Amino acid sequence: MRPACDYWCFMKIAYFSPAWPAAQAQNGIATYVDIMTRALKSAGHECVVITPKLIGEEGERGVFQVKPPHRSFGGSILKAARHRLGGAQIFDNKTMARGIAEAVERASQHGPIDIVETEESFGYSFHIQKLLDIPVAIRLHGPHFLVHQGKTEERNRKRIEAEGHAIRASSAVSCPSRSVLDKVASYYALAETFGTAIPNPVVIPPEDSGWRLDACDPNLLLFVGRFDAIKGADIMLAAFARLAARYHDLKLIMIGKDNGIEQPDGSIQKFQEYARAHLDEDVLARIEFLGPVSRARADELRRQAFMCISASRFECFPYAVTEALALGCPVVASATDGLTEYLRADEELLLTKLEDPAALGAHISSLIERPERAQQLGAAGRRAAIAQLSPEKVAMKSLNFYEEIIQGRVGSPAAGAKKELGDE
Repeated sequence: MRPACDYWCFMKIAYFSPAWPAAQAQNGIATYVDIMTRALKSAGHECVVITPKLIGEEGERGVFQVKPPHRSFGGSILKAARHRLGGAQIFDNKTMARGIAEAVERASQHGPIDIVETEESFGYSFHIQKLLDIPVAIRLHGPHFLVHQGKTEERNRKRIEAEGHAIRASSAVSCPSRSVLDKVASYYALAETFGTAIPNPVVIPPEDSGWRLDACDPNLLLFVGRFDAIKGADIMLAAFARLAARYHDLKLIMIGKDNGIEQPDGSIQKFQEYARAHLDEDVLARIEFLGPVSRARADELRRQAFMCISASRFECFPYAVTEALALGCPVVASATDGLTEYLRADEELLLTKLEDPAALGAHISSLIERPERAQQLGAAGRRAAIAQLSPEKVAMKSLNFYEEIIQGRVGSPAAGAKKELGDE
């Protein structure tokens, strides 16, 4: 075991990201890993990124790709048979775990790694820990039992069970939201003191590059998030249809991947099909769906829009909201987990009930009618982001958490020997 020290001792940390680099990944976990590694490197620590999906050419120092498994002819036949019997979306978490562990070992050749942090998805962290002799911590970004929408099939049940098994066996668990940790503890029968809440960091842009009331379009709304049910794209469209009838010059821009929304018959409607089925032509004509855009383009649109909107059904702590707050952009968001724990409703942003287009539209309308109120919210939201979510402050909390794990002062989730971390 390493000698005890405070969080300024040198540490080498491996982060798992589902895709890399973050700018091309269009993924909240990748964004989190990118901000964390930059902040920790600035503080003098070493970070490596482990990813199964490397977008573009390899070459970035400290990035290790999970190599595809070598399968024998017999192994390929067995995998195909399992897919036919159990459904095409079975996830081979043992194979993924072996690939991640092998990538961690390659990264360790340039100096030992102190701790690995990975997401909870599919429960592969359980198998990673069995393959490595260093602590593997889980960072909850959205457990499947909370995120999954629609019918729960056998593959969903297997994933939920695997994630619970991994959470119980992990070295430690953190999450941006205390309330999400409480829900996980209740669902998987863990101790009430389970987990450590640490917010997601957000980059704070210079003040002179932020949102300004006199520079935005007062008739433009911006929705940032995938076009799917989890992100509440259907709720946003229903709210906009109400608003469009009252404000005839109002426009909406939507940015994010088009995953589509599942219908009662199981079919998936992408944006164009869904919008045509649920909106009048004159309303649809005032909506521009751009699909995925770069972070730079997203920030440009945030400065251009009068306000940013999040209508999600579930979030741990959404970057769609915090990135807007960091720019000083007024935000109206559904009151998902995390937001209510760190931000003051009606002072730093407006929060509305989940799955309520009428309430969402009413909050948006209240700012349209009072632009000075929107300006005050934006300024207060930026101050809150600086005070609580700056990369430097979150990195310090995370380093303290990692040090406690390495020193054995954090028990397993099953033991429930966890505490909240404050500024130290």
